[in-house]
Amino acid sequence: MSHKVGWGPRVDGGSSKPAKSEKAEFKRGGKTKVDVKEASDVVSLGQGRFLVVGDQSNKLAVVGADGKTTRVELGDVKNGKSGFEGVAYDARNHKLYVSREEQGKVLRYGWDPDAGQPPKLEKTIALELDGPKNKGIEGLAFLPGDVSPGGRPQLLAAKEGKPRELLLMGADGSDKPKKVDLEAQVRSVCRDFSALAVDPKSGHVFISSDESSTVAEIELVQKNGTLEGRLVQSFPLRDKKDKPLDRVEGLTFDEKGNLHVLTENADELLELERQ
Repeated sequence: MSHKVGWGPRVDGGSSKPAKSEKAEFKRGGKTKVDVKEASDVVSLGQGRFLVVGDQSNKLAVVGADGKTTRVELGDVKNGKSGFEGVAYDARNHKLYVSREEQGKVLRYGWDPDAGQPPKLEKTIALELDGPKNKGIEGLAFLPGDVSPGGRPQLLAAKEGKPRELLLMGADGSDKPKKVDLEAQVRSVCRDFSALAVDPKSGHVFISSDESSTVAEIELVQKNGTLEGRLVQSFPLRDKKDKPLDRVEGLTFDEKGNLHVLTENADELLELERQ
């Protein structure tokens, strides 16, 4: 028998024909200019605000609902060599997570965007990953304890390639990353992993591929003690001229369930409105 708790992973009792999951549907919406050099990821802060990181500057950009940008500096990281590639935010506990790809680290900061204070570094989580350093963590998502597979605050991370992996780890860095067993179809539609986000409506994981200009929607399923990632659907990312979007670097959902896509070359945040 299969069931869901909140929007956590579905538990599969082992039936030969798994139940089909409902696919999310979107239509193209508006776009927001992002003034970040070599933008690499984005996370929603709520109330129409987004935090954008870049892989050069140690200053993060908060893009407000009015389109205006303010800067937040991470003073403990050298400017010009930040290496930021992934970002996630725990709004409940005011924790900011930023991945430094080539260093194989995730930095955790205490930060309330409404408090007017700079982020304070609390912990550095060192990761032991397979493959070359420049194919490390490209995307992050935070999972609260009441909905995460482990029943505690966890981070979901997308490793770019060699090998392409979806990893689950404790948000406090207390355990080694655990690999999600991905269906072969996921890797067939995504030649690399460039970003990820978790849908607040369904709990499904969305992974983007820069090389394929594609997004894959994945359902996490617990089966016989293994966490599996099953492909629900994939869809292409196209511009208004129906050409593939270049340099898809970030994904995030807002509280309405709309999907926002960050592109590096155009320096834009594109909205895909939920239907």
